[in-house]
Amino acid sequence: MRQVKKPEIRKAEIVDAALRSFAEHGYDQTTVESITTALGVAKGCFYHHFTSKEHVFTEAVAALADRLCATYLELLQDDSATPRDRLLAYIDHGYALTEHTAPGLFTALHGDRFRDMHHRVVEQVARTLRPVLRTLLAEGSALGEFRVRTPEFTAVALLGALRELHEVYADRPGLDLAAHRDELLDLLERMLGTEFPGRRKI
Repeated sequence: MRQVKKPEIRKAEIVDAALRSFAEHGYDQTTVESITTALGVAKGCFYHHFTSKEHVFTEAVAALADRLCATYLELLQDDSATPRDRLLAYIDHGYALTEHTAPGLFTALHGDRFRDMHHRVVEQVARTLRPVLRTLLAEGSALGEFRVRTPEFTAVALLGALRELHEVYADRPGLDLAAHRDELLDLLERMLGTEFPGRRKI
């Protein structure tokens, strides 16, 4: 007997299957048929929830943004770590994503076709993280880990710098991530009046 699932559960399953396919094969090589075949459902099930491949791609990107935010928030709000260590964990997670996660999806997002969507996702993540980062910087300043005059101003400037670095370097082939990370940490040390222990100086 065919299992009947709640619409929101089935829709989430389709989004997850689409996200895996976009990540592994890219936008152009993913089809509605490949998504439904991987999930073992009929095309009619897909079209009950989505109008097109582009529609499910939009939903997949939104889901990815939500997951990114959830992980970033968990790292930045981890009270068992110092503010400086939490900031470093947030930075390092971003590099881990760049190196290991969803190359096909990120390639599509950085292309001209989905540029507006990409910018919306980046802005959504920044808007969510801004107050959390402001709180972290204020806490770190109170503990003497950071030297910042205005945590909110610094949070906005830091996120703006990270966003622009992402825009310029995210899809650059052959990027030396270790050297890139060292340059970023050097910039953050000067911006925040701090030092991240245990890293090579440039």
